[in-house]
Amino acid sequence: MSQTQTLQARKQEDLISPLISAFLIVMFLFFIDEGYYDFRWMKDSGNWLVFVIYMIIFFPIQWGISHFVFSKLTGWKKTAALVGISILLSLFLLWLVF
Repeated sequence: MSQTQTLQARKQEDLISPLISAFLIVMFLFFIDEGYYDFRWMKDSGNWLVFVIYMIIFFPIQWGISHFVFSKLTGWKKTAALVGISILLSLFLLWLVF
């Protein structure tokens, strides 16, 4: 694999890991929303609008963590670290608020 192909694959990975991480976190938040613990929210188009707004908020945060904190990790290790840190950070923030 040439250096150009390696750099292009690395750039795609730098976007895919935070996107997967943000998607998993937002799906979890919507899963536990309102105590239903299911995915009934998918039937309402208004909920999808809110889902997109959450993704717009969470993706840059995940990208920042990925780019600045986990720059040396790659692949599934980076995604697992992003999800783990984000969940812990979210729980800590919820603990502070409530």
